[in-house]
Amino acid sequence: MMRQGPAGSRSRNAATQVHPACPDVATWAARLPRLRDAYSAHLHAGTTPREALRLDAPDTGLVEAWLTAEAQAQKGADDKLAAAYLLGRIAFAVCEVLAALALEGLQPARLAPDAVALTARRALWHLDGQSGEGRAYDIVLAEARLVPCSAPSAVLGAALPELFAPLVRHLVPRAGLSRGALWRLVGDALSGALLLQGKHAGRAEEAMEIADAVLRDRESPLHSRQTGFFRVDLPERPDIAEWFRARGGCCRYYTTEGGAYCSTCVLRDSKSREALLRAHLRRKHGLEET
Repeated sequence: MMRQGPAGSRSRNAATQVHPACPDVATWAARLPRLRDAYSAHLHAGTTPREALRLDAPDTGLVEAWLTAEAQAQKGADDKLAAAYLLGRIAFAVCEVLAALALEGLQPARLAPDAVALTARRALWHLDGQSGEGRAYDIVLAEARLVPCSAPSAVLGAALPELFAPLVRHLVPRAGLSRGALWRLVGDALSGALLLQGKHAGRAEEAMEIADAVLRDRESPLHSRQTGFFRVDLPERPDIAEWFRARGGCCRYYTTEGGAYCSTCVLRDSKSREALLRAHLRRKHGLEET
């Protein structure tokens, strides 16, 4: 795992937090951070809707419809990109909810493939005077209880391979991507979601520690040598710095019409990656390009 830059102060351990009366899913869902705006996953509990994708037994017709929708959103998309986008988006939706819960020392009472399903919806976004439409995925839990999470790395490390194994098995022959390539996308979703939630909570170090513990496990299908975290600062303003997630997998956006490597793509060299992220930091902080 890459962990470049100063380590910072020792982070709090979510396992030490005590919840004598855990909130139910509805209570927690009302305060779930919506850090991706329209794309942030909504959280529900109860009966699985007919139009939902069950993780224990992915319906072939529904998977095909969702793959088609992902492909149609990108000009020149092929089956591999559609599968990478679909799995990456679904995994991130699940992981951003589980990450937010884990950082509060909570987890769903049942976290198994037959207890988690996803629904799709239109996501309308507005940014810098522009707007558009995309797809977002929401989570439905079979049980409405939340329970204390005393070991978030262990819980996530065990649950995620079990949750996504049926969908990965379904996508391998359908899309032509290897199991390893698909599992790296799930690992990227976990590390990205944990870092996102950790930054929001002011606990990025703790969040990265949880992700590192999961992704360092060589016995896990989520293991990846490339996935990790790195810190970028501005030479002219060393006080401006931020942690970023390095990807181990690839969403294949570069294969689309007019596409390119993402800023943190595993296929991008570190020099160009850091140049793009420094430009991002300058825009974010209202600084002129140097």
